[in-house]
Amino acid sequence: MNLLTQHKRMAELCVGCGLCLGFCPTDAINLKVIRGVVTVNFDYSRCTRCNLCIKTCPALYNLYGRKTTIKASVGKIEKVFFSYSADNNIRYHAASGGVVTSLILYMLKQKIVDKVLVTKMEGLTPTPILTNKKSDVVSAQGSIYFKAFSLRILKKILYSLKKGKRICIVGLPCQILALKKVLRGFEDKLYFVGLICGHVNEIWFLQHIIKKYLPENAEPIAIGPRKDGWPGEIRIFFKLNNNFKELAVPLPKFWGILPSLNISSPLGCLLCTDHLASAADIVAGDAWHPKFTGNTSGVSIIVARTLKGLRLVEKAAKNELLYTEEAGLRDLLIAYGFHLIEGKWYAPLRQKLLQHSITVLRELDEIDKIIVLLLTIITTLLKFKTTRRLVHTSSAEKILKYISWFLSRQKYKKLFQMAAFLNGQTISSSS
Repeated sequence: MNLLTQHKRMAELCVGCGLCLGFCPTDAINLKVIRGVVTVNFDYSRCTRCNLCIKTCPALYNLYGRKTTIKASVGKIEKVFFSYSADNNIRYHAASGGVVTSLILYMLKQKIVDKVLVTKMEGLTPTPILTNKKSDVVSAQGSIYFKAFSLRILKKILYSLKKGKRICIVGLPCQILALKKVLRGFEDKLYFVGLICGHVNEIWFLQHIIKKYLPENAEPIAIGPRKDGWPGEIRIFFKLNNNFKELAVPLPKFWGILPSLNISSPLGCLLCTDHLASAADIVAGDAWHPKFTGNTSGVSIIVARTLKGLRLVEKAAKNELLYTEEAGLRDLLIAYGFHLIEGKWYAPLRQKLLQHSITVLRELDEIDKIIVLLLTIITTLLKFKTTRRLVHTSSAEKILKYISWFLSRQKYKKLFQMAAFLNGQTISSSS
């Protein structure tokens, strides 16, 4: 496949990791917005055809990658914990217990690392920063549900590593998996903290939220990450009649039917089989678990994947910076089993569809798989405003809610199959 075709694929599938922006030796890649989608654009007057962007793009890797196994999706596990920050202020102002914030502040204070990569919102734009300042880390608390292109500052990361600096990378699974390939040789200077991820959303979905909840003629100025209690809320700041105002959108209203069915997702996210950041040292996410139903302060489920990660969690707990309670694989499946099902059962179908492979028809042996493929086709058509207007109607929303209910039932059946399989497997440091 030629360079132009591969670049077209990258633009169509872009998940917003930012690696190609940071890795390109001639700065031949920039960003552009097309029909409500932020994606990459190539300047062929600067491009040297080195193919580095193609070789490292996680979306292309997912498109052409092999079918995953359940054990590979679960990944290597040293220990699983429920956890939250011992600092009530950090805990409340985070998305799910403040675990990641407390861990990286501890690493900086104890000089385990010299800098951390975090991403914060500035206005309507996610902004990555490589920092050693507590104020930067605290201001980056919360979950950002849009493309951040955090790895566009890769050159800064490489410069610091070559100067002997130790760095903690906080990122999504696709970012960590891709980074580990390009940062080989620096493993002893790196900590990887992964954020469990279903998918990010295209910018048109933000435009939809703004139109849905803001008053008419309001001028959006900034959007905050999801934070402040659990499950938290997203604050939208806007100007109306020369007055500055803000609106808090609770997570259930923000994360509605479109994100729940992956319809607002970049196409590349639909191919992902690594929602639980299998390449990280530590992985953290909300403890979507019946044990914590009704908790309003936030609790994380964290997976220590390496001995280095496990020691860090244990030291932070010993120094009373984190509260930890040992959990298990069953708890992880309860909280994030649906993510694993997406990667094991549905991502390979979407992969074949987007490869235009006729063999996908052979795998349509269950009605939920047929529905997933139809939803994927809808997602590919959402680059057109007409299609977006249709999915925003009340009639479409009712149909999609029924589909969501049906898919949830099918996923629970698969979850029991997965749990039965894993019950007979050894998920340990040697897995």
